[in-house]
Amino acid sequence: MIRRAVVAFAVAFSVGLSAQSDTLPTDPAVTIGRLDNGMRYVIRPNSRPEQRAELRLVVNAGSILERDDQLGLAHFAEHMAFNGTRDFERQELVRYLEGIGMRFGPDLNAYTSFDETVYMLQIPTDRPGVVDTAFQVLANWAAHIAFDSTEIERERGVVIEEWRGGRGAGARMRDQQFPIFFQGSRYAERLPIGNERILATFNHDVLRRFYADWYRPDLMAVIAVGDFDPAEVERLIRRHLGGVPSRGGPERVMAGVPDHTDTLITIATDPEATSTSVGFLLKQPRTETRTVADYRADLTSALIGGMLGQRLFELSQGENPPFLGAGGGRGGFVRTKDVVSFSAGVQSGGALRGFEALVIEAERARRFGFAPSEIERQRARMVRSAEQAMEERDRTASASHAGAWVANFLSASPVLGAEQRLTLQRQLLPAIDSAVVHQMVTEWFSRGSLVVSVNGPAREDAGVPTAGQLLDVLRRVAGTPLTPYVDAEVSSELVADQPTPGRIVSERTHEGIDVVEWHLSNGATVFLKSTDFQADQIMFQAWSPGGYSLVEDAAVVSAREASAIVSGSGLGEHSAPDLRRLLAGKVAQMQGIVLEEREGLIGGASGRDLETMFQMAYLHFTAPRSDATAFQAHRGRMEAALANRSASPEAAFGDTLSVIMAQHHARRSPFTPDMVQALDLDQAARFYRERFNNAGDFTFFLVGSFNADSVRALVELWIGGLPSSAGREQPRDLGIRPPDGVTERVVRRGVEPRARTQIVFTGNFSQSRENRHILRSLGEALQIRLREVIREDLGGTYGVGVSTSNRMFPDTSYTISIGFGSAPERLEELVQAVWAEIEAFQQAGPATDVVDRVKETQRRAFETSLRQNPFWIGQLVAYHQVGLDPSDLLRAPELFEMTTPEMLRDAARAWITRDRFVRVSLMPEGATP
Repeated sequence: MIRRAVVAFAVAFSVGLSAQSDTLPTDPAVTIGRLDNGMRYVIRPNSRPEQRAELRLVVNAGSILERDDQLGLAHFAEHMAFNGTRDFERQELVRYLEGIGMRFGPDLNAYTSFDETVYMLQIPTDRPGVVDTAFQVLANWAAHIAFDSTEIERERGVVIEEWRGGRGAGARMRDQQFPIFFQGSRYAERLPIGNERILATFNHDVLRRFYADWYRPDLMAVIAVGDFDPAEVERLIRRHLGGVPSRGGPERVMAGVPDHTDTLITIATDPEATSTSVGFLLKQPRTETRTVADYRADLTSALIGGMLGQRLFELSQGENPPFLGAGGGRGGFVRTKDVVSFSAGVQSGGALRGFEALVIEAERARRFGFAPSEIERQRARMVRSAEQAMEERDRTASASHAGAWVANFLSASPVLGAEQRLTLQRQLLPAIDSAVVHQMVTEWFSRGSLVVSVNGPAREDAGVPTAGQLLDVLRRVAGTPLTPYVDAEVSSELVADQPTPGRIVSERTHEGIDVVEWHLSNGATVFLKSTDFQADQIMFQAWSPGGYSLVEDAAVVSAREASAIVSGSGLGEHSAPDLRRLLAGKVAQMQGIVLEEREGLIGGASGRDLETMFQMAYLHFTAPRSDATAFQAHRGRMEAALANRSASPEAAFGDTLSVIMAQHHARRSPFTPDMVQALDLDQAARFYRERFNNAGDFTFFLVGSFNADSVRALVELWIGGLPSSAGREQPRDLGIRPPDGVTERVVRRGVEPRARTQIVFTGNFSQSRENRHILRSLGEALQIRLREVIREDLGGTYGVGVSTSNRMFPDTSYTISIGFGSAPERLEELVQAVWAEIEAFQQAGPATDVVDRVKETQRRAFETSLRQNPFWIGQLVAYHQVGLDPSDLLRAPELFEMTTPEMLRDAARAWITRDRFVRVSLMPEGATP
């Protein structure tokens, strides 16, 4: 897997430090050491999730170190770690880890970037021997990858397919622009994915040489975070990783990115580009966060980025906005350089106007700084975030801690504990006033090394500006009189008048799962589950049947967009920008959603801000806002998204599949510019109000860190006080069904030599918990085998996906979908391999080993899910919608145990048939299938 450079900050502090020159300390919960061979290690005990550990092998070497004949081989070496080592033969490692319940991808993965390669492993810690074997795996990756010639040849196809899958308009424009962004630097020519010609032809010894040169213990670190005994883990690290031999090699030199005095312009267009964007970046000296003063500078940067983001958001919501959305700030560029960067998405033909708006706001901030009220609101947001992190300090996921220590090893970023972070922010933020902020933002926008970029469609009417026009904007804005930003004042109240409370008329407890069910006097039903999984997280959902299936065809376009239009308008008396101001310093959110067959709300809050969350839900029912200006901005975003969408091969492929699956039903037609013009604000707002005018038709769900008694009054007031009526609705059957028989289509679009296919099986389905489990298990077993066959054995694809689903309305049916990408000339060969594997399932069922891996993965995922709020609220919603007792979900382990190869064989015979499927393939123009 490739991971590209990202903007990130990592900081640390200890209670009691006050001098600006004080060095920020290390998290006291960790053990840090260095082995005799030079390898460093970090060990941190952490119990979230329980009985799990996150392990990382970090190699301070990436594509930047490749020689000219090795382009792409840092990433190739990472792939080979999963294709045989000294102690694990080909595929044995992946099979072993799946056998202990870890999923290839989510729990077992790696990435290669310009400057590093990181291997990631999650393991259970409750089985004897597993933790020991896991460190044996890390040692094998560090020093004993086999690089078997047969396996290299097999993997050559996989890596080339990863390269192929990443091609397209974005990659072609990146290829034009990176030489400008990284002018004079090796970064311009060392993309981690590499060069196709070299990937296809490199000598095996050239790959082995990269591994020998750079996989050295002095360039490595092992990071272990999890639910374990740290002393035992340290012993295992010394035992397994201490034996990795130290050796010499080339010097690890950091690649620079030269500064420049001239403004560089890069304009990239492509015939398949679907959107236009414009931006600028200013290269800055690389900074490290080592002292209190450094952290104060980081806080100042964060304040500026947040405040500029708010200003740009307001512009995007205004009348005839100059851009569709914009943002930016200061952060990392590559290991040796930081950047201040801002970018905006614009309508076709709007690049010049959007660029001018960005430059004006940057110049306004440089000349005048920020108002005290803006700074105070952003301070409140930052402190509130730190306060919530403090509440969750004992429940932070191990993966999060592991990620922070990876950054620490690679870029010397001190790791800050939640208590230290909160203390430091409370100490420093009040002193970061308008003068301090203005000084920094002046420095941001006064440096040289400016690069301006434009991306867009290669069309005559796209209005892509010239380099001269962009330079003219910079000169013009520099000489234009500007006025300071005027910060708007907002009311301090979200809801002016409270409703008359309802009351709880009945109560039921669902035994075994600690779920309380309340029925309110207005007809609403509320399910509540109190948990201690997170210290300060409360999740909320509310759903009612109906959706936009209930409107006539003439109104469906506005109904489909109703939730986006209304939510983008704000709430009650507050516009969307004003709502952001009002909620500064609060952790509460709420989003209205209208789907085809139901409508609802999804939100959440911290315990302190729970009433704010309930008030937002109340306003979605009683005071949804329709704002003409926000509506026009929304319509503009849709027009921009659709203006060049037809140029995308992927869009043509997806649209064709969707239309065929719906048998060309009008309601499954892709959005068109004409449909956007048909959007009607009044019609959308009226429909939204109709969907939310009867709380008695809704079921509400609350999961998280509360207890029923503490929320009783809030529920009775803000949910029980909602208007209701006696009516109960059901969605309307629109008659949309997949086709019978066999339908096959080939979409010929695109200039890149890449193809993909999707095969979809559908049919009638007998609904039961057992059948739903068997359907899911069949998909998981088939995905494992197809990965092993068409990726690992045949080297024909980077990834294959198998998904399954079932529905209960308007009919009881199932869907099994298989999809993958490949070279055009190999597509039919691989499709036949898929059919062969399906036939093997139908004849004998999957191998017992495959079924055992599926069962163990399901067991382990279930164990972890039971301690997660999102799982519980999702399951409560799902069980209610299908009319089942939610207590039944605890029976899941019984289902895992019952699965056999014979069950999956019979399911494959019944549900995957040659006489009923849809297959859509994407081929490049002019290619032969």
